[in-house]
Amino acid sequence: MDVEKLSGKTIEISDITAWNKNGQKLLVSKVRARDIVEDITAKVEEILKFEYEHNRIIIPFAMTATREDINFFKWDGKNLETIYTFPTHEVMSEYDSEFSKKRIFEYYLETLVEGWLRDLAYNWKTENPPKNQELTQIGFVEKLADAAQ
Repeated sequence: MDVEKLSGKTIEISDITAWNKNGQKLLVSKVRARDIVEDITAKVEEILKFEYEHNRIIIPFAMTATREDINFFKWDGKNLETIYTFPTHEVMSEYDSEFSKKRIFEYYLETLVEGWLRDLAYNWKTENPPKNQELTQIGFVEKLADAAQ
């Protein structure tokens, strides 16, 4: 489910959330495999603003993932800045060799992205998960402890 109703207002929620080693939210995300045009970056920003305004929490990273691209953003409580973008298949082909050759449904894409984030945290599948070096350079990997839908 993508949204929850609170006090009559629709609030976006994260599709996958990652936590740091202190149990604090490190990343929120929106994952879309649909052929519908929508601004998921704005939805991620909505989540970040809600957390800041209602819970006084600054979640430092956000991510959007589609069948085509994965975007990482940095959030300072006011500005959302794109810091790294790459083709989705560069990562997901490691976890499903047929990724670029078949139709991808949203739940499956979410599962693959969550698995990749957990691989970055635990190295459960590979010693050096895809994009590990790049995401280490932006300060994400060393803080990552877990991720879940």
